[in-house]
Amino acid sequence: MLFKSPEELVVKDETINFSKYFNRIKSNWMWIVLITVIFATLAFLKSPISTNTYSATSTLMIDATPPKPISLQNLPNYDPTQKEFYATQYALLRSNVIAAKVIENLDLTNNPDFMGEPKSTHSSLKARIKQWLIDFKQPSDGSVAVAQSLTHTTPSELKALQIFAKSLLITPIDKTQLVMITYTSKDPSLAANIANAVGQAYINYYVDINSETNKKASEWLTSRLTELKQQLNDSEKKLTDYLAKEQLVNTIAVDELANSELINLTNRLAAITDKRVQTEALYTTLRGSRHLSYNQIDAISEISNHPQIRDITNAETDAENVVAELSKRYGPKHEKMLEAESQLAAIRARKDRMLKRLVEGVKKELESNQRQEREIEAEIKKKKEEFQSLAVKKVHYQALQQDVDTNKQLLKTFLERQKATIATEDYKDSIAHFTDYALKAYPSGPNIKKNVLIASIVGLMLSLCVLFAIQFFDTTVESSEEFERYFPLFSLGNIPFIKRLAKKKIPIDEYTLSAKEKPMFFEGIRNVRTALNLAITDDQRTVMITSSLAKEGKTTLATNLARSLAQSEKVALVQVDLHNQGTALSAPQGLSEILTGKATLSDVMTKSNQNNLVMIPAGEPVADPQELLSSPCFTTLLDDLKQQFDKVIIDTPASLITSDAFIVAKAADVILLTVAANKTKRNDVEQTLHKFNAYELNIDGVVINKVL
Repeated sequence: MLFKSPEELVVKDETINFSKYFNRIKSNWMWIVLITVIFATLAFLKSPISTNTYSATSTLMIDATPPKPISLQNLPNYDPTQKEFYATQYALLRSNVIAAKVIENLDLTNNPDFMGEPKSTHSSLKARIKQWLIDFKQPSDGSVAVAQSLTHTTPSELKALQIFAKSLLITPIDKTQLVMITYTSKDPSLAANIANAVGQAYINYYVDINSETNKKASEWLTSRLTELKQQLNDSEKKLTDYLAKEQLVNTIAVDELANSELINLTNRLAAITDKRVQTEALYTTLRGSRHLSYNQIDAISEISNHPQIRDITNAETDAENVVAELSKRYGPKHEKMLEAESQLAAIRARKDRMLKRLVEGVKKELESNQRQEREIEAEIKKKKEEFQSLAVKKVHYQALQQDVDTNKQLLKTFLERQKATIATEDYKDSIAHFTDYALKAYPSGPNIKKNVLIASIVGLMLSLCVLFAIQFFDTTVESSEEFERYFPLFSLGNIPFIKRLAKKKIPIDEYTLSAKEKPMFFEGIRNVRTALNLAITDDQRTVMITSSLAKEGKTTLATNLARSLAQSEKVALVQVDLHNQGTALSAPQGLSEILTGKATLSDVMTKSNQNNLVMIPAGEPVADPQELLSSPCFTTLLDDLKQQFDKVIIDTPASLITSDAFIVAKAADVILLTVAANKTKRNDVEQTLHKFNAYELNIDGVVINKVL
């Protein structure tokens, strides 16, 4: 079986096969050359009769930063490093704004050399069709198109803009600030005038922009100055009212005074706090020294350093020294001793009283220090509150003052701008100027070589596009590889296409082929024969050959395959087309006579020039071939042929035209399908396979015929 099993069937990816396109070009190269030559010839013949045209060129230099004798901020400023700037200028030169100014300045709508000759009242068929298409695109109610209604462009102006755009060429010069303005016209003078007018219109465009900018700036500055003056008056009034309300004269002086007072109070608080701490320490020491001896009290530095205590301590020391001296001389009862001791006791009593007064004084001093500390803290707190209130007022004051200062500065700036604008409103400035005027126009057309080259390219591309489109939508089978891509069948081989014999109705054989065609053709037949012998068994002797449609070369395949097999074995070729007289095996008697009993097998068999090949023609046409092919006589005939011959080749009608092939297939051992390359569509092959499957028949292989 040559039918692929599900495991063997691998569907390939749908990729573009460029070889198919190249083959299509190769097979139709004469048509491609012919179309290209026709286009080139038409261009060559038309060029001499075309109207001569003339081109004139003017040159502008565009400077993004031109020298300005008067520096004004309201004039346009550009960054010359930006490529977008120059691209914008080139687009502006090609724009309808510049074109409309040139058309208006030169009155081109009334210039017949520019607008062309007026059309005659008897329009040609081509003109009528074109006008009909234009009318067809217009709204049914006859309203004007949107673009025309918005721009108020008349039909003549619109036509002038179209003619202008087609003939204008803007060419920047690389690595320079120069741009060439070229205009092409039938009139050389008109071409030069328009080329110069475009540059001048572009220059005037920027001059008008600057003038309009200055005018609008002046008007706006005038109206804005009135508003700024009113704003300044309002801000000054708010500031004055606030100062009067808060009774402020100079917030800076008040701020400095409050700050100075706060610093003084803080210093006083620090001093009294230090003093209070010292006094409190002394008082604490004195309170804790009530049970101490005088010597211990004197040892306390805070007491011993007191001036009065220091004096009385010195007096006590002197008295003690006197008593000590007298005790060496006198006894304790001596009058001088008693007097000295009495004086010492008096000094000590006075010291004790002084210590008591000192403790009371320290206590009062401590209380005084604490009271002063509290008063100063309260004063500081009060001053801080006043200072915070003043800070809030100061912030409000500064905001009002800043508003006044800002309004003054704005008013000053606007006054300066207004004066500068008024002083320079007549100043004319542009970013471009002429470097070369168009003084003369030179012939520019028709360019025969260019026209022929363009026409040749157009013809070549058109023919290639047509071929590619045909190939893209082509669903026919071209080769064995493509067939196996879409269908689960093995291909036995390819039979080459003999273009010279394509339209002849007779099958191709060795007598119809030329010496150059024979090797290639019979090589394909031998490949099919070899593949068939390798694929079938010895028991499979009857090989039926059919096709989807007529004229796919099945009879040619059957005849030549039988001749090729007959070189090594006995072969019988049976023609089963009982509808029409067989053209390949024409004879008075044939298969139809055998099946109707009018002749025997030996009567109709015809030997060919090959000893091992016997042919059985179809015979006379019959009304109901299916009935004869379904009869036991046909099966018996095939059995007899299988007994006498090694191979029986059966040539049947197309399977999509008649049902004869399906009846014969029931009795055949092997079924081969012939497919004509570049003719048989994949849909036809699918229908054929579907019909065979419906009758539970399998096609064992396929042969691709007429391969380019």
